[in-house]
Amino acid sequence: MPKTYTVKEIADILGFSTNSIYTFLKEKRIKGVRIGKGRFRIPEEELSRILHLSKKPVRDDTLLHVSDILSPSLMSAAGDAAVFVQRDPGSSRHQNDTVLIPNLFDWFVGLAAIITGVALFIFNASISSPSLSRFTALFPFIRVVLIAAGLGVIVSGSLVRNRIWHGVFLLSLSLMGFANVFGLARTGDIEGALIYAGMALVTGIAVVVPLGGVVSVLIYATLLAVFIPVTMVFFPYEEHLQAASVFFGMPVLTMGMIASLAAAIVISGFWIGYAKHRAAFIVSTAFAAACDLALAIWYANMQYWSRSFFMVVVGFFTGLLPYWWLLQQHALRRHKIVLHGIFVAIGGILLVTILVISLLQQNVWNSKQIEFLNKIKIAQNELQNATMSVQSSITVASMNAEFVDTVVKQDLPRLTANAKIIYESNPDIRRLVFLDKDGTGVALYPYGTFDEPNFAYRDYFQKPKATGKPYVSDVFKSLVDHAGRYVAVVSVPLHDKKGNFVGVIAASLALDRLGMHLAQIAADKQGEYFVVVDAKGKILTHPDEKLVGTQIPVTDLLVKGINGEMGVQQSTFIDGSYGMVAYANVPALRWGISLRAVSSNVFELTAMTITAIFGVVTVIMLSAIAVIGVVCGRTRFEKESGP
Repeated sequence: MPKTYTVKEIADILGFSTNSIYTFLKEKRIKGVRIGKGRFRIPEEELSRILHLSKKPVRDDTLLHVSDILSPSLMSAAGDAAVFVQRDPGSSRHQNDTVLIPNLFDWFVGLAAIITGVALFIFNASISSPSLSRFTALFPFIRVVLIAAGLGVIVSGSLVRNRIWHGVFLLSLSLMGFANVFGLARTGDIEGALIYAGMALVTGIAVVVPLGGVVSVLIYATLLAVFIPVTMVFFPYEEHLQAASVFFGMPVLTMGMIASLAAAIVISGFWIGYAKHRAAFIVSTAFAAACDLALAIWYANMQYWSRSFFMVVVGFFTGLLPYWWLLQQHALRRHKIVLHGIFVAIGGILLVTILVISLLQQNVWNSKQIEFLNKIKIAQNELQNATMSVQSSITVASMNAEFVDTVVKQDLPRLTANAKIIYESNPDIRRLVFLDKDGTGVALYPYGTFDEPNFAYRDYFQKPKATGKPYVSDVFKSLVDHAGRYVAVVSVPLHDKKGNFVGVIAASLALDRLGMHLAQIAADKQGEYFVVVDAKGKILTHPDEKLVGTQIPVTDLLVKGINGEMGVQQSTFIDGSYGMVAYANVPALRWGISLRAVSSNVFELTAMTITAIFGVVTVIMLSAIAVIGVVCGRTRFEKESGP
């Protein structure tokens, strides 16, 4: 009795789903014998006929059209014999091959999600934009979903083929992508929003309409080629584009026009070459891949590591497109294993690269930590020396009986002459204030007007009067010249020859000059800056003058500095950005001082290091593409030579 096969066995041999086989039986393209309700057996001679049909010569452009535009489920409805060439068993020993051909789009989406998620885990400290602070709580959830769903897409699509879970994982990535797009758009990162919007869109479409690996990747490459010049033309003031404008020395709009022309040529090469001219397809995809890798290096220099590695994945898969159509049709078992292995290896290499960069950044962190502590110590001495110098100047004056007499007698001409000598001898004095024994204002130098007559309630008057010792005040709003300026003063008591308290001389510190002293210690080009606060946590010096006099948050590390602690940590700044903070106190002044720099500057690697790392990655990827090209050539040779 002739041997027969079940629908499941035929599906496994031909590489189709059982639904496709039932469709072929219904349309009588496969002859079977019904043995019950909905059950069929296919004779061995019918299977031989199908396999013989699959070995008939078919034009390459037909294979390209059928394999890449139509997914397996859609091909089941195709009405020509080419449907039987989607899986070439090659020989009888491969008829029971259970190794699935890698799905290009699944590996593309999966690796992009995994690599991006891992990069967010490793490099989350590099997020330095204050506008992103509202979304930091979502980062742990985003990166876990990216990694889990990315693995799920690869396993369910290219390894075990489970359509339901495959759709769930794709949908999860699509929804997460759109959520990420919303967050980026809200923070003004339109460029990033569009890059990820295209990915989320194509992934969402793949849930409903499986277009095939090559077409799906090609659609995303096309969207990317459109979105980049669109961003340049319509959003020229975007932060990254302004940086690019400075680097290339041309206006963003000019860059946008050049990018638009290049995009039009590349997109034409994509689709015209895909349909008719293989050489044009190879050139256009190679150019697009090179641009993707260049963009990855650019993002790396800007410390956007997750986006940088995402673009590396995009560039790699874009470069693969010309070789994939034949491989996914006729790859033998050993070829499939090689292809899966290459993708796993590429993913592993990218993960290793992420770890290498992380280790390099850790070394940078360790050296920066020592450097910051040394700068803090220098700044402590600078502040203390400047303040003590002011204190010394007015203390010497307070010990001069003739000078004290001018204050008691309110001899303004002589007092002014003496005040001028004190003022000009010490550049860290911004203004001198003289008060009598009741706290009433006697004189100002340089000249000015008191907003109110008496200042006996001020601590810089009360403390010297009560203790007879110099006093350094906290920051407060001055009541001179109606300026509302925030100041800090050093004051000393005045005593006559009999030792009676007769008044106070107070020197307002030149806080802007102190800030300049500290700025010379910090590396401005690397984004470093000092923040100084008084004993109550009010800001004395800050690069943003609007913050002077305001209260620091209770979570700021300067609170530890005020309390006498010293150290270096990563923390959130007053403006919401994130980075390295070295903190300490100035014991003689009761102040706290900190040196800060955003993480993107702290962890910044040199351009040479970044170029070297990505150069190695590029060489490895080109080697992988070359190997796939060799596999493609062997597949073509074995196909043409026959069994």
